[in-house]
Amino acid sequence: MIYLWKGNFVEEQDVHINPQDRAYMFGDGIYEVIHVYNGKLFGLKEHLDRLFRSAELIELNLNKPYEYFVEISRELVSQNNIENGYIYLQVSRGDSVLRNHGFADYNEQHSVLYGFAVSSVVNTKQQIEGTKSILYPDLRSLLCNVKSLNLLPNCLAKHAAQKAHISKVIMIRDGIVTEEKSGNVFIVKNHEVYTHPDGCKILPGITKIYIRKVLADLSIPLHEVEFTQDQLLHADEVWVTDTNSEIVPIIEVAGYQIGQGKPGEVYKETLKKYHEYINQECFE
Repeated sequence: MIYLWKGNFVEEQDVHINPQDRAYMFGDGIYEVIHVYNGKLFGLKEHLDRLFRSAELIELNLNKPYEYFVEISRELVSQNNIENGYIYLQVSRGDSVLRNHGFADYNEQHSVLYGFAVSSVVNTKQQIEGTKSILYPDLRSLLCNVKSLNLLPNCLAKHAAQKAHISKVIMIRDGIVTEEKSGNVFIVKNHEVYTHPDGCKILPGITKIYIRKVLADLSIPLHEVEFTQDQLLHADEVWVTDTNSEIVPIIEVAGYQIGQGKPGEVYKETLKKYHEYINQECFE
């Protein structure tokens, strides 16, 4: 594997992480995961827009222009000969100052850029058959719209799912459904789709951007409003979405069967149209 480290493409043994790096000390940084299909990055602009927006929200100086991130993202794919998989980009606030909660003024920051690429394939079995989910309290901060390295609550939620031998976990805050541990949650009721509105309580998903387009194409109403745990459990369909899973139907939540206990028709239409967007960007 060829890594991106401080602007250079290097072997693993040439990545020398400084223990004073604020990513290591405080989780003081941001990241993006971008899917690769047919050797091409899907939704690159949308992901980099979010990276820059996250940096702005926490006053992190990326130190490089937008086009630089476009070029190194594509080069990371090329250096690793990735046909299908994903790249990971991480930017910390820096590693040149002894541990201190305070950080340098914007123009004095020297961010640290790190990245790698992985070959993988989408779990189509889950897409065809659906999967199960548990419920878990949303313990995160109110900076969820920043794609931050601070993922301890997400890791605890994932571990709870692992102990239950289930792949997905839907998080609840004060009775309201927020997110899946690493993606957005959608429900369908009477052929209309509902999802939590963007804001500080959830991460605005890139797949969600495309689903907005897909549902508009299909003339299926989308309501971006808060919905409750009870509405989740009594929905006709439940989906979770993220970059690497794409769209996955949830057929059971916390032991409750969702709808008919199988992937629904609105989901099937949506996934088919979503794949058309992938084909347009990456295969044509």
